[in-house]
Order: sequence, then C-alpha cells, then structure tokens
Amino acid sequence: MATLSYPGLTANIKYLNDSTIYWKTTDEKDSVAEGTNRMVMKKIDGTKFFVSWIEKDGTTVSQVIDLEKKTVEAFLTFDDAKGKRIAQMLEGTYELDK
Repeated sequence: MATLSYPGLTANIKYLNDSTIYWKTTDEKDSVAEGTNRMVMKKIDGTKFFVSWIEKDGTTVSQVIDLEKKTVEAFLTFDDAKGKRIAQMLEGTYELDK
C-alpha cells in the first residue's frame, strides 16, 4: 500500500498484482471515491515508475512515481460538470506504507 498526498487530496493505493490497482481518494471536503482498475506499470529506471489507468467514469490517471525522492506527478483527464474534457496536473508526495 502507498499513500499519495496532493494539495487538497489524499489517495490510498494498493497494487493488487502487476495489472490491477485499488485506489481510494479523500478530498478536503471529506468526499470519498474509490475503485479497482486494470493498470499499466513500467519501470523508467531504478527508482522511477510510470503507472496509468482508466477509471469507470472515463477519468484517465497517469503518474510518474519517484521512490527515491518520494514524489509523484500525476496527469488527469476527466469530464467537468458540463461534459467538457479537461486536464489537470498534480504534484505530491509518495509514501510506501509499512
């Protein structure tokens, strides 16, 4: 399990196997979302990984995780309230849970 902390959002991640991820997010208003999705993971180098998945609502999540620096950069695309596709970049911390 891992905890990802972004401004206004915390995500708890569990890698169920090499191709499945479980995630649960809590935002600053205590709104919770969660899901289990197929993912793609690729090792970039010794401490960096690229992880990506598509959620049931069509949200795409792509992350670069740096285990050495304990950072995560995420790129999201999703539909806003009016149905327009938008993109968002997030930077945060990545902590493996013990």
